[in-house]
Amino acid sequence: MLPELDQVMVMSVNPGYSGQRFIESALPKVERLRRLIDEGGLRAEIEVDGGVTPEIAPRCAAAGANVLVAASAVFNDRSGVAENMSRLREALERVKRGV
Repeated sequence: MLPELDQVMVMSVNPGYSGQRFIESALPKVERLRRLIDEGGLRAEIEVDGGVTPEIAPRCAAAGANVLVAASAVFNDRSGVAENMSRLREALERVKRGV
């Protein structure tokens, strides 16, 4: 089925409400999907949805995800949206640089 897909979503929280903790067992799923997609020469994107924070985002990207869904990490009362997005981008840049 993978050759027919444009995108695969890995849920990294239990669906239902925002602000949940990231489920660690999602990362091996992302790694396996990345391996299957790369080995098959496929183009499907891997999306991780749930619990994505500036600490978790780089781990998802390193595992092979290329689409991240971050709600509570972006929309919260701790900081504004622009500052929160900046934190996510900075964390992902460190992965690109290998830091």
